[in-house]
Amino acid sequence: MLIESMSDYLYEPFYIPILLLLLGILYIGILIYSFTNVTFTFVGYGLMGISILTYLLVGLYMTGKGYYLDKHAPDLLVFGSIGFLELTILTYPYMFLTLAVVLGKKGE
Repeated sequence: MLIESMSDYLYEPFYIPILLLLLGILYIGILIYSFTNVTFTFVGYGLMGISILTYLLVGLYMTGKGYYLDKHAPDLLVFGSIGFLELTILTYPYMFLTLAVVLGKKGE
């Protein structure tokens, strides 16, 4: 049967881990730029804290290898467990950083 022979894993292109590493490094640069060029209100500092916390949690998840429903990492993933899920959850620190700059900036 065709269904029995299909793999349960999703093929991930080789560039996904490279993209994740670049986005992670770019986040640090944008964070430093935001701290040096924007004056924040109390809300802005709170959102920046949430952004940094989510960035650290995503990094912890990525280096901790996460877990899989079938209890083992598929061989098709590059770097073991860094894949599309990590790329999706890496957007959360950027969202909170954007909210901090937009909503938490002091008026000029």
